[in-house]
Amino acid sequence: MKKEKTDCYWKEFHEALDGIGIGKGDILYVASDITRILVQARRELEIKDKTEQNEFIDRLIDELKKHITEEGTILFPVYSWAFCKGQKYDYYKTQGEVGALNNYVLNNRKDFKRTYHPIYSFMVWGKDSKMLLDMRNQDSWGVASPFEYLKVSGGKELDLSVTLLRSLTFKHYVEQAVGVPYRHFKYFLSEYIDENGNSEIKCFSMYVRDLTVKLESVQDLSFFIEKKAAQKTNFREWDISVLEFEKAYGIIAEDLRFNNGQNIYKFTDYNINWDIQGTVYEIGYLKDKELLK
Repeated sequence: MKKEKTDCYWKEFHEALDGIGIGKGDILYVASDITRILVQARRELEIKDKTEQNEFIDRLIDELKKHITEEGTILFPVYSWAFCKGQKYDYYKTQGEVGALNNYVLNNRKDFKRTYHPIYSFMVWGKDSKMLLDMRNQDSWGVASPFEYLKVSGGKELDLSVTLLRSLTFKHYVEQAVGVPYRHFKYFLSEYIDENGNSEIKCFSMYVRDLTVKLESVQDLSFFIEKKAAQKTNFREWDISVLEFEKAYGIIAEDLRFNNGQNIYKFTDYNINWDIQGTVYEIGYLKDKELLK
């Protein structure tokens, strides 16, 4: 890769971020499709092999860090639902299921550390990383979770070549906060191996959907742009967008409460009835019951 061409590439990347209001001190939840990004980068920067590909990925992460500085915070989601199936969770070894870039950070970047929750964990770096690492939330999306932090601290979702339709996990935090009646708490128990190698049976919860309620996610970036909660731009062949969580919270909550969630979900033969109580909680049992003895 030629240095002059590469430096120009990243200079324009920073200009694109500036253009959608990403700057010093920001709190960024980063979602991406690194495969699509690499297709363009291989061609333009003449990336020849795996070593140069990894150099590009590291440079992308480093440029994000540089852009927001040490006064900001970055979160890469490394969600895994293996724990929900009774499988063992290992703090270092359990891979995420939501993107190759996130697993690259998990497996290769020692400057990022993993948060506590075995289902909804994040690789974090920056000013608030210690506070995030110290969280011991049992619930996936509750007021003691990183999702609450993202809302109250002015966090932003930065989407790199990925659509909001695929990336907006934050909506589940809103659903729990407003108490939608088609979800309920479910408690999962399994083996948890922590960062020190200690093994223990632990219990974590999620506000899961009643599976008799059929729905399809339909949230679209244009809806949030119209509501002044999001912006978008292009960099080379990337689509880049940013969503402000605090603004998005109110928009999603209002849509769920007063519009049957039509800009978030397409329900099949279902209307949200706020006069009925949500379904009762469930317990997901361990796959290997011997561990409980």
